[in-house]
Amino acid sequence: MSQVASFSGRDSLFVGVDVSKDHLDFDAVPAAHPLRVAYDAAGIQKAIAHLKALGPELIVLEASGGYERRIAGELLSEGFNVVVVNPRQVRDFARGMGTLAKTDAIDAKVLACFAQTVKPKPRPRPTPEQDDLAALVTRRRQLVGLRTQETNRQATAVNKVVKKSIDKVLRLLEAQIAQVDALIEEQIHSDDGLKAKDELIQSVPGVGKQTSAELLSHLPELGTLNRQQIAALVGVAPYDFQSGRHTGKSIIFGGRNSVRSVLYMAALAALTHNPVLRRFYDHLLARGKAAKVALVAVMRKLLTTLNAIVKTRQPWRTPCPQSA
Repeated sequence: MSQVASFSGRDSLFVGVDVSKDHLDFDAVPAAHPLRVAYDAAGIQKAIAHLKALGPELIVLEASGGYERRIAGELLSEGFNVVVVNPRQVRDFARGMGTLAKTDAIDAKVLACFAQTVKPKPRPRPTPEQDDLAALVTRRRQLVGLRTQETNRQATAVNKVVKKSIDKVLRLLEAQIAQVDALIEEQIHSDDGLKAKDELIQSVPGVGKQTSAELLSHLPELGTLNRQQIAALVGVAPYDFQSGRHTGKSIIFGGRNSVRSVLYMAALAALTHNPVLRRFYDHLLARGKAAKVALVAVMRKLLTTLNAIVKTRQPWRTPCPQSA
């Protein structure tokens, strides 16, 4: 429960927040409490006072390209239960409700209904050290993306001036990435809790610094959930599609894309460096599983193994530890 007291004797309130660059739109269910404020310090304080008077059970926001981070952090620091959800989940929910119109006010109401119906589990409140690490890891991801774009342009550039410009930008990006890497390492090693988890995570063959930093910063639930919950949270749990006589293929979807991306790369590395996971992968292929399906299974096994390692605080040993 939130540290903010809820209305006694009344139905629990669920609040949705639509976040844009300039404004924040709030609404609640089952009782409507619409509010629009400017997305600045004064507006945030007005919104917090409004929410304290309501005492909601849960506040839900969409991921909005990073714009949601400031208000989510402010609400968490005030003791509210806050969840940032995948926009696609909310749009699918809205279509299921028959809500096709899209305005900021409507989106806030839909988010409140989503909170009331789905009741997504709030994330653990990040420490300031985790917040700083998450910012650095996100910045590194952005820089790597820019480097990839410039590298692709370099491959097709013909003009000498353009090629020289691209080379200069690439050198700058490489220097920036190296600088952020050093800051990430410093941030992890300066915090005993992060450092201990980092050592546990990197004890698994195939898991390196970047995977560990991503998990530490964007999957704080690692080691606190069971294997089914952590797999579903990241988006590597298979979902069956079966109706009547029709049996479709199981698929994965949703979850935290940035975490899933680094797990994919770590799984590829594990096929070379981790004999236990390599045997698991080969066993699946021998049973007739498609290579892509087998690789997703390796991602899931790697994640649940890491989850068990962090939970038990026992580093990797061959054979792999029992997953929880």
